[in-house]
This record gives sequence, structure tokens and C-alpha cells, in this order.
Amino acid sequence: MHRTLLFTCAVFWMLLTCGARAQQIILLKLDDVIARRVGTKPVSDRWLKVHDYLVANQIKGSFGIITESLEKDNAMYFQWLKDVQAAGQIEFWMHGYHMKTASEPGEFEHGTAEEQRAILAKGEKLAKEKLGFTLPAFGPHWSGTTEATDEAMELVPEVTIWLYGPEKPKYYKRLSIPRVMALENPTFVPDLEKFKTFYEAKAAKREVLVLQGHPDQWDDKRWAGFTGIIEFLKSKNVQFMTPSEYLKKVQANQP
Repeated sequence: MHRTLLFTCAVFWMLLTCGARAQQIILLKLDDVIARRVGTKPVSDRWLKVHDYLVANQIKGSFGIITESLEKDNAMYFQWLKDVQAAGQIEFWMHGYHMKTASEPGEFEHGTAEEQRAILAKGEKLAKEKLGFTLPAFGPHWSGTTEATDEAMELVPEVTIWLYGPEKPKYYKRLSIPRVMALENPTFVPDLEKFKTFYEAKAAKREVLVLQGHPDQWDDKRWAGFTGIIEFLKSKNVQFMTPSEYLKKVQANQP
């Protein structure tokens, strides 16, 4: 009887600890925050909607700022960014400097390492001056990257996390998380059925997933796709984190 009880307890503990180890981490990478005043609102209604949804549902996430939007003084916008960051549920990160158009080259698809470093450093300087905090994660806006980007990233100490970075960077020595999939398929369109199919085939066993989306492009139908994806992920018992929280978890597990 005593041995049976011990065996049962051991099995239960194994299942419990294995389940905890298997919990997948989700980093919501939501792109393209800029100032877009609508009446008394500092950003678009769609950005406010996704913010309020995440807060109401106690879901951690991260919003990528186009740092050019920090150049012109805008007290209402800056205060909103400060308040959201201070609340701790959503973390802001650097999504490049310029909101490019289709006819322009990507900021990080050309230029030397020093030129690209200057773009990153300018974004960090603006964030510190206008908001009072740095932007620890980076992911480029509508742009590929080059080896020069890899080198430039290592030269900007504030950037400790590369979202959708290389699997094995050549120069960058901090945390780089590669792209596996996105919230949207195609870009701008969160499609629940497509997401589920790809997730089960390619992503379900990943320790961490960075999931990119563009809230300012979501109409009601696309919004329904987004919330459906979130509910699907919750059914998988995932854990939503900010990029910095995940970095702390990685560092804590290092020998």
C-alpha cells in the first residue's frame, strides 16, 4: 500500500512538472504604433481596441513603435505610451525609425553597419528623451535585414532582444528569436483556420513563438480572426509574456 502510494505520487509529480516545462511561451509582436490623434484620442481606435482587449483579458503583449513618431512633440501621445508601459502588461519595442511606403527600400536592407547602428541609436535616444525608457526589443518595419544589421545590433547595448532575428546571428550576442509563423496569413489578415493548420503542423512544439500582427489594419472581420486565434492559443495552455519577461526567463535558466 505504502509503495503504491509513493508510486502514484511520483507519477503525478512527473506529469505535473512535465506539463509545466511544456508550457509554450507566446510573444505578441504587434506592429506600427504611431501618433494618430482622433479627437481626444492619442492613437487610432484600432490600437485602443487591441490595448483594451489585452488588458481586459490579462494577456501580455508588445507594441512596436515607429520611432519617427517621437520626433515631434505630442504630449497626449507620449503620455499614453508612458502610461501603457508603466502598467506593465504591454511592452513597447523599436520597429525602426521610418514608416516607409511600398516604393521605398527597407531601412535595414541596405547601408553599412554604422549607418544602421545610427538608426537604432537614434530610436533609443528619442525613446529615452521623450518617454523616459529604452526599447529593449527590435524588429524591422517592412524590411529584411543584412549582415550589417547583425553587426549594428551588437553595437547598440539597449537592444537586448531581436524579434524575428536570425537563428544563429554572426555578431549579435544577445537574444535572437527566429520567425516561425505570424498571426496573419496573408499579411494583415488573421485567419483562424489557416493559423490552426500551420500551428499544429509547424509550431505547436516550439518553446517560444513570436506572433506578428498589424492591429491598425484589422476591420471587424479581421478582429474576429484575431480574437479567435487568441482563444485557440489559450485552449493550448500557452503563457503570454512580454519580450523582456521572456529574456529574464532565458537568463534565469542559463548555467
